[in-house]
Amino acid sequence: MDKESLEVFLTIAHHGSINRAAQALFLAQSTLTHRLKQLERQIGSPLFVRTASGVSLTGEGRRLLPIAANIVEQMRSFMKQKEQVKSMTIVAGKAFVAYELPRLIGEYRQANPGFTCYVRSTLYEESLSALLTGTADIAFLGSEMYHPHIHQEFLPSDRILLVMAPEHPWASRFPGFASWGAQEMILFGNHTAPYRQRIDHFLARNGVFPNVIMELDSFSAVKKMVERQLGITMLPERTILRELAEGRLVAHDIAEGTLQRPTLIAYLHQKKEDEAFQQFVQWIKDAY
Repeated sequence: MDKESLEVFLTIAHHGSINRAAQALFLAQSTLTHRLKQLERQIGSPLFVRTASGVSLTGEGRRLLPIAANIVEQMRSFMKQKEQVKSMTIVAGKAFVAYELPRLIGEYRQANPGFTCYVRSTLYEESLSALLTGTADIAFLGSEMYHPHIHQEFLPSDRILLVMAPEHPWASRFPGFASWGAQEMILFGNHTAPYRQRIDHFLARNGVFPNVIMELDSFSAVKKMVERQLGITMLPERTILRELAEGRLVAHDIAEGTLQRPTLIAYLHQKKEDEAFQQFVQWIKDAY
């Protein structure tokens, strides 16, 4: 007993004529009659009797009428809700929102024009809370998140490089950690942030305790300060690609690929069953 057969039954009942019902449904009369007979076989009883003006419902037909109408309406409502594009709420750190999301969301919307989203920049703890309370569907993180209700997947990591202006004495070659001295550093984030802790631990392992003269909450601000030769910094490679290409900054991989900024996507385990959501996740993993 499929939705199409029930719609045929309801249309015949409404018009009181198989011919007029076929015209209304844009079906051949033979097709409509075939579907009606299939339904009657499933019911085990005739649903219409012929009259001088067309057809009228039998007793079984009258009993089926409200049931069929209810089933068809519920199916239509279900399909409508399924087809509706739900707005996705995305939370991420300020840097990821500035450097990665515009491209990712822009390209995804080009491929999926009906896609809508709400984006909010958050701190790490806020991202966890947003996922658990249902106020966010997905979070982009710069550090692992451990919680029994949350699933996380790694995206490709980003090298963290030593960055300076082209005029800096180290621009042509990094002289080594022994020569670090009292170099003035401009760093992103405060010492409690996971990204900053990675840098501080790396430098400490190499005997460097940096002379930090600025702690800024924007990669763009850090880059501008360094371009003005106010200090050196350490930044993720993805955030300086344009400046490197244009010759406004110079970078060295002093960690030889071992110092990296991880990027993860996190969401509730129940989202694994959401096909539309998983389509977005897979696209992000492919496009990142």
